[in-house]
Amino acid sequence: MLEKARAYENHLADAKVRLERLLAPFASAQPIDLRPSRIDDGFRGHARFSVSAANGHVSVTGVDPLVGRSSWESTLWILPGFAQRLVKIVIKKIGRDHLRYPVRGFDLRLGCGTSRAHVVVAVDRTEHVSFAGWAKDLLEEAPAVSGVSVPSQGLQAGDALIRHHVLGKDVFSHPLAFFQTNYWLTEALLRHIASVVSRERATTLLDLYCGVGVHSLLGGHDYSTVVGVDSDRRAIAAARYNAKHLGRSITYEPIAAEGYLRVCPDRYDAVIVNPPRSGCVEGVIEGVAQKIPDRICLVCCSAEAHARDLQRFRKLGYEAAEHAAFDMFPFTGYVENVTVLFPI
Repeated sequence: MLEKARAYENHLADAKVRLERLLAPFASAQPIDLRPSRIDDGFRGHARFSVSAANGHVSVTGVDPLVGRSSWESTLWILPGFAQRLVKIVIKKIGRDHLRYPVRGFDLRLGCGTSRAHVVVAVDRTEHVSFAGWAKDLLEEAPAVSGVSVPSQGLQAGDALIRHHVLGKDVFSHPLAFFQTNYWLTEALLRHIASVVSRERATTLLDLYCGVGVHSLLGGHDYSTVVGVDSDRRAIAAARYNAKHLGRSITYEPIAAEGYLRVCPDRYDAVIVNPPRSGCVEGVIEGVAQKIPDRICLVCCSAEAHARDLQRFRKLGYEAAEHAAFDMFPFTGYVENVTVLFPI
């Protein structure tokens, strides 16, 4: 672990230099606030394993962010201890049952703030054997497994959604929809975004690329109108479930951000923009600026895309006022950037 700790120190130093270079035109007077991840007890909330079989022997591999694809045993360090134990149980079962139930791989998706996980099992679409019994047995053998999904068979056992406990509340995500993958740092990121979107009094909030709704649900409780938008229908279904579960009156729309901005005439006091790592597609930044928000919270895990979008916002009259970065993906080139913008 000492070697990994040193490698992580080097990674953080390189990431900070890169952020300073990319963001200097927008935040030259502000030091880069890069918040590190914990790595001493794993850090990933999502891990993927591949399974192959030859001559009666089952082989399982995982992905190590330092060396790439490797034996599953050598990749366990990326997961918290309880998740490591779950992986061993799942792999033991796969090896024992493989002749009857030929698994091709599986994802382990952890509930942030919990010690439970959902297992998504990859099975060939041509496989005629139902995995219903296998999934039921796994739930009995591993009580920390909250649910099992086999997408190719449309099969679901146990809990259909993954429960996360963050900022004192339970929120739920679909096992095939996006949720932040850093087990330890996600709550700090959500707390920061909640603080910046609710810092100044406002009445209307627009949450673009909202996912399962964590930003609009965990921040901005005084807003009279909140709308969340995402093109992933599974994420929107979970967002609606979360709003009902938390007793919040929020509208979530299954539509692309650029499409919503074209047809919505409303003005918003605050806007959260959290695009994928490719950044905002054409029409989003222009559409947001037309809503004349008093502040914008721009979030992106690609510093290059983030800098490009900041430049586009600047041309439309919005200036970066503060920036924070969270190392959600240790040992990779991606860092979650959060920048607050105000009208010039």
